[in-house]
Amino acid sequence: MAEYAVSVLLALAVSVFAAYPLFSARENGGGAMGGGDELSSLRERRDLCYSLIRDAELDRDTGKLNEEDYAELVSGYKREASSVMRRISELAPPGEEKDDA
Repeated sequence: MAEYAVSVLLALAVSVFAAYPLFSARENGGGAMGGGDELSSLRERRDLCYSLIRDAELDRDTGKLNEEDYAELVSGYKREASSVMRRISELAPPGEEKDDA
């Protein structure tokens, strides 16, 4: 059983490592392309957060994650999604952010 838990945690670590570039704050100078590209990137990050939350729920429901690990993962994903949504609402034209959510 311990080997299984280690395998699950290792898989989660690899997933986080692979997703890190999507979560990292990329401040590459706003330039002329900054606004639209940033908005698109933020929407991708938001969608990734939602996907990771769904994956964590599935892993919990199938017994791959215990409740404590699930709560910790989802809490982080929700914080990230909230931060991203705040930034989207700052950048998106009025009314547009609601259509895309």
